[in-house]
Order: sequence, then structure tokens, then C-alpha cells
Amino acid sequence: MILKKRYLNIFPSNWARWLEAAGTWAPLWLGLTIVVAYLLVRCVFDGFFMAIWGMPPGVNPFWLSETWWTEFVNALLLGYIAAVFMIARRGVGDDLGALRPQFPLSVNDFDKIGFAATVSPGLAVRLFELSGLAIGFMVAYLDPQLSSGTEVSVTNPIFMWALFHTSLFVWAVFVLLGADLRVTRSYYYAGKNLLEIDLLNVQSMSAFARRGLRSALTWVVFSVIFSLFWLGEGTAARQNIFLLVATLAMATGAFIFPLIGVRSNILAVKNSELDRLRAEIRVERKSIMKPISADRTTSPRLANLIAYYQLVERAREWPIDAVNILKFCLYMLIGLGSWLGAAIVERLLDSSLAS
Repeated sequence: MILKKRYLNIFPSNWARWLEAAGTWAPLWLGLTIVVAYLLVRCVFDGFFMAIWGMPPGVNPFWLSETWWTEFVNALLLGYIAAVFMIARRGVGDDLGALRPQFPLSVNDFDKIGFAATVSPGLAVRLFELSGLAIGFMVAYLDPQLSSGTEVSVTNPIFMWALFHTSLFVWAVFVLLGADLRVTRSYYYAGKNLLEIDLLNVQSMSAFARRGLRSALTWVVFSVIFSLFWLGEGTAARQNIFLLVATLAMATGAFIFPLIGVRSNILAVKNSELDRLRAEIRVERKSIMKPISADRTTSPRLANLIAYYQLVERAREWPIDAVNILKFCLYMLIGLGSWLGAAIVERLLDSSLAS
């Protein structure tokens, strides 16, 4: 519990610490707050344009718009991303608390693992996040579908809102991606270089599998929410299929990559131990091949060495079991099924409206 609190107190600002102190349901309340705030900003935005320039002909404000579903899904995605950040930080605290006995490090050196995974990113990551903002701006400016083909003008509310929410959304996704990659890299490095391996207790390193499952679930749920765009009338872009592929690929990489570092460490220790045992077995074998004295007819040490060699040889090389693999496959099926189901519903709606 102490270790968990240590890594929950590294937020860079007081408001973040206050949110963490709000309890178990803090991520949910944070997400709901952002959902409501986004929708309110949307209403205020349209109200401002109505009061200053008026809405273009044929364009209704958000509260009367037929495309309200799109904004609702956008709000859900932004709220989800914020909530996931808090959940991910808590997960890192839990994992480090469980793994602490297996890191032969000083307190300061061990702290660096948590800090590298959760503290504010460096310059390179900041630039990566800002590139998301720039990419979102360019996409909204260059893709007429996002602004319904309307005029590119600061007095056009459709274009200006598309510019705002697309930039905000792409930036948020890049922030989530950068944070997930940072945590994944920290787990990979720690598992490969810092973890003390016990070949007879590989299950004790299951926190790495849990981390991979959490990250995979993060991107699968993101994909599920994004698939809701298909349920709105004319709100799903056909390019969304590329996002499905990207999110499922990210989920797969986030699940496997932390395990690869641990597996590399386990394999190195295992091979070293097997080499040592083979050397001892050869020495013991030579000793029993010498003329045997009357009081020495067997070599129990050789039998013990061979039994231990076989035990080490059968030791698992991956800190994961069949249950975790089954969970991961289920997550992937849920992500894929949500998109297929939403696409089918959209087809049925189109058919019913066309008839």
C-alpha cells in the first residue's frame, strides 16, 4: 500500500492529486465531468455564433442538430481518455508494489522505474503530442468531409468547430499513445535489465502480463467507443476501418512488448543456470567413473543435479498463463465484434430509411 501511494503522488499539479484522493470512482467522475463540459462548450460555441453572426442557412445549432450523436461520441472518447490516464497510473502503482521484492535496487533506483513510467514526459514526447495537435488542425482544414463541405471561414461555425474538436481529439489520442508507449517502454526495460529472476517462481512476475492486458483493454475499449460513430446517420467515415486496424495493432503490441523484455531476462538466466548445471553434472559424472571404493557405490548428488536440471529446463519462459492469453483473445474479439456489429446496424438503418 505504501508503494502504491508513492507512485500515486507524482502528479505534477495539486488538482491531479486532489482527483486521486477522491477515491475509487475518481476516474469515472473525471470522465463524466469532461463529457458534460465538452457538450456544454459545444452549446456555448453555437450560441456565440448565433448571437454574433447567425447560423448559416440550413444549419441548426447543436441542440437541434441531427448529428448530435457524433458530438456525444466525441465527448465520450475525450472523457474516456482522461479516465484511462488515472486508471493507468493506479495500475502502475499496484504493479510496482507487487514486484518490489524482485528488484534488487535501492529505494531511489527503484523509484526511477515508477517515475519513468508516469511522470511528465520529456521534450521528445511533448513534441510528439504537439504534432498531434498540428495534424488534427491540418486534417480538419484539408478534409472537407469534417466540415460538411462548407466554406472555410472564421465566421463559419461548422468549419471552426471541426477545426477545434478535430485538433483537440487528435491531440488527446497522441497524448494517450505517448503515455502508453512510455509506460510500455519502462516495463520492457525493467523486465529485461533490472528484474531478479526466480526460475522456480515465474508466476510471481505476472504483473507484467496484467500490465499488458490493461493496455490492450484500454485500446480495445477505445475502439469500441469509436465504433459508435457507425450508429449515427451518416456520421461514420469509411476511413474508420484504418483506425480499427491501428487500435487492434496497438493493443497487440502493448500486450506483447512488456512480456518480451521479461522473457529475454528469463531466457538468459535459464540458459546460464543450465550451463552451470551441465558443467557440474560433467564433473560429477567423471568422479563416479573412477574406480569405486567399497564404501561408495552411488552418487546421490548426480541424481539431484539431473533432477534439478530437468526442473529448470521445464521452467516457463513467459510470465503468462493460458487464462491471460484467453483474456487477450477475448478482448480482441470484443473490439472486432463491436465494429462489425455497428457496421451491420448502420447498413440495416440505411436499408430501412431507403425503403
